[in-house]
Amino acid sequence: MKIAIDARLMGPENTRGIGRYIEELVRALLDADTSTEYVLVTRSAEHPFRNDPRVRTVATKIPDQPRVKAVVADIPWYGWAEQVKLPRILSGLGVDLVHVPHWNVPLAFSRPFVITLHDVLLRHEPESAKASTRGPLMRGLKHLGYRAVLRHAVSAARRILVPTQCVAADVVHFYPGAKNKLLVTGEGMPKIKVESRAPDQLPAPYILYVGSAYPHKGLQDLFAAWPELAERHSGLRLVVVGELDIFMQRFKSQTERAGLPRVEFRGRVDEIQLAQAYAEATALVFPSHFEGFGLPPLEALAHGCPVVCSDICALKEVLGQGGANFFRAGSADGIIAAVERVFVDPAKAAAEARVAAQRLAARHAWKRTAQLTLEAYARAAPSSLNR
Repeated sequence: MKIAIDARLMGPENTRGIGRYIEELVRALLDADTSTEYVLVTRSAEHPFRNDPRVRTVATKIPDQPRVKAVVADIPWYGWAEQVKLPRILSGLGVDLVHVPHWNVPLAFSRPFVITLHDVLLRHEPESAKASTRGPLMRGLKHLGYRAVLRHAVSAARRILVPTQCVAADVVHFYPGAKNKLLVTGEGMPKIKVESRAPDQLPAPYILYVGSAYPHKGLQDLFAAWPELAERHSGLRLVVVGELDIFMQRFKSQTERAGLPRVEFRGRVDEIQLAQAYAEATALVFPSHFEGFGLPPLEALAHGCPVVCSDICALKEVLGQGGANFFRAGSADGIIAAVERVFVDPAKAAAEARVAAQRLAARHAWKRTAQLTLEAYARAAPSSLNR
């Protein structure tokens, strides 16, 4: 069986959540079996697997055929080039099946494919996308176009992979005909990296936010809670990690105008800096109103950082009882109360985070995600198994 994976969203400069999913899934797939051939369609030759001896970055047509090759297609996502140029590239790869790990399947692409649908946010909160930086007319046209692409992806896909039961139920709600195509594959727990730290080794305490500033992420709720928390804890800081795009810049300007104290916007950070941010934080606050899975809380727990997060469906499913201090989504008072529960005994909260990380590591494994994904490939391209 020969599979192409659209990996253009993979890498540190790309969409963080989906990019991380692609990278971890590919790594797990390569470890899971040695018979499947893969073609990774990357945005650049500087992809995360460029130094992996199993992967060769090549031109589209070459005389030899390595088991895993990366083909560069410098095509931005969501634009006209993706609709016009990408179908020809994907169709020319000579594969049995294409895996598009998002909903952005070109409308003109008609070969067999599967998708990963991380959520159906587009149907819930269309403003939580970069299209909302446009004027009303362009925003409306883009939204209609995105809806059409999503509808095509769901209707034409041979299998639809989703990370949680919550997303599966949501897909069926909007697209009842997709019910028999769905497969919950989950995602993996980051490798646990916690180390015991003496209290006197820690910097000044801070609570951490990691993610984008799109409206559905609920960052406005955290900033509404911050003045009260800052007043109660005179040395406490709020550290925000996330791309300084137009949405985050708006929050930065608002905090400056409001004179909110001790707020640090660090922008995008590398993996080492992110690990350090988690490891040294008193708690991660994740106030999202909508998620399909939610990797930052798992990343935080993997580094021994207690989690304070909203009680939305996906986060409760992924983290389970004892995985986080939950609060009602959209409630600034709830955030304050949940953070205060951590501050009653930070050392105990950190110890509980480490226990939760061990428990969740058994539930969420990229190896299992890869195995279920391989099963989906086999079901979507059954003829390839008989060759």
